[in-house]
Amino acid sequence: MPVSPNTAFNEQLFIESHYGVVIHRDFKPLYADDTYARYFGYQSSQDILALSSLLELIVPHEQQNAILAYEETMTGKARPGVRTYKNVDNEGNELVVLTVDHVIDWQGQAAMQVTLIDLSPQVEIQRQLLASEERYRALVDGSIQGILVHKNFKPLFCNLAYAQMLGFADEHALMAQNSLLPFIASNHHLQAHKDNHKLLIGEKPSIKREAQSIRSDGSTVWLSLLSRPILWDGEQVVQVTAMDITEQQLLRQRLEHRANYDGLTNLLNRRAVMELLEKQFSHDRMYANSLCCVLIDFDNFKSINDQYGHHIGDEVLKLFAVSCKKSIRKSDFIGRWGGEEFVLVLPNTEIRQAVITAERICENVSKLRVKAENTSVGFSVSMGVSYLSFDITSVEQLLSAADKALYQAKYLGKNRVVVATEDMIDSE
Repeated sequence: MPVSPNTAFNEQLFIESHYGVVIHRDFKPLYADDTYARYFGYQSSQDILALSSLLELIVPHEQQNAILAYEETMTGKARPGVRTYKNVDNEGNELVVLTVDHVIDWQGQAAMQVTLIDLSPQVEIQRQLLASEERYRALVDGSIQGILVHKNFKPLFCNLAYAQMLGFADEHALMAQNSLLPFIASNHHLQAHKDNHKLLIGEKPSIKREAQSIRSDGSTVWLSLLSRPILWDGEQVVQVTAMDITEQQLLRQRLEHRANYDGLTNLLNRRAVMELLEKQFSHDRMYANSLCCVLIDFDNFKSINDQYGHHIGDEVLKLFAVSCKKSIRKSDFIGRWGGEEFVLVLPNTEIRQAVITAERICENVSKLRVKAENTSVGFSVSMGVSYLSFDITSVEQLLSAADKALYQAKYLGKNRVVVATEDMIDSE
C-alpha cells in the first residue's frame, strides 16, 4: 500500500489521474502514486518506495542537474518551477518527462513534491513528424520533377530541380525573385494569367500546359506544367509540377520542320505551301482581300547540271532560296514546287506591287554567282504572276494562270516577269 499523505499534504495537493506524483527528501522516496510507478515500468507505488534513490530513474548525465536544482529549491535560492528531464524506466528505456516541483510539509519536515507528466509520446510524434518532413524534403529535393508553389507568381516554395530548370544554382536564388513572370516567355503571359485565375476561383481542378520559359541566363527551356490549387498557410495558392521537355520539343520541331520544309533549300515543300495557299486563298476571297501568286522557274537549269554537275546545281538552288527570303516580307511565303520550280505567295498585295517584287527578285538573281572550279556560274529565272480576281474561284485557277504566264515569259526570251491575262484563266 502507498504511504498515506498527511493532512497538510491533502490540503495542498490535487492530483489528476494522468499525472504521476512522487514526494522525496534528498531523492529518498516518501510517497508515490501508481501512475508515477507505471511511467517507469513498475507495477505499483510500492516498487518506487523500495528504491534507495530516485536518482536511479534519471539518466546519469542529468543527475547532477537534478541534485543542484533540488538543493537550490530547498534552500530558497531558487523558486520551484517546471523542468524537463530525461528519465529511464526499469528496462533502461529513456523517456522525456516534464516535472512541476513544490516544497511541501511532510510529516513536519520540508520535502519535495514532484508532479510528473510523461512527454515521450509527444516527443515521439514530433520526431516522427520531423522525420516525415525530412523524408518529404529529401524526396522533393531529390525529385527530377520541378516543384513550385506560388501566389500570383510570387514564389513561396520551390525545390532544387525547379530552380535548376530555370538556371539558378539553388532554391534560395529563385525564391529571392519577386515574380516568376520574367521567366515565362512573353507570348505565354496572357495564358498564364488566365490559368492562374481559373485555378484560384475553382473553375479548374488542374491545368496541364506546355510552355516556353526563359532561364536566368536568357536561354530558352520548354516545360511541361501541371498546376493545381492548394492551401498554403490558410491561403489558396497554386502548386506547379514541372518536367523539362526541351529535348522533346526540339525533336518535335525538327520533325515538323522536316515534314514541312525542303531539305535542300530550307524553303516550304510543295505540300506545306499548298496548305498555306489554300487557307490564304479562302480567307482573302471571303474578305475580298488582294492576293498574288508567282510561279518561278530557272532558265536553262539542265545545262548547269550537265556542264558543272548536280552539286553545283544544288548550290544554285540554295543561293536562290537565300536571296529570295531576303527580298520578301514576313507575311509572304515561298516554297519549292518541284525540281527547279518555286511558288511565291504575296498576301495583301496588289498586282502592281507584286510585279515590282517579282522584278526585283529576278534582277537580284541575275547578279548571283556560284563558284565552280576556276569559274563562276551565273543563272536567271522567269516568272509568271497571277492575282485573285472575280473570275478566279479556286487555287487551281490561280496556279494555272500563273503557270501560263510563266510559259509566256519563257517564250518571250526568259529572265523576265509576265502577268497573267484574262484569257489565261481557265473556266470552271
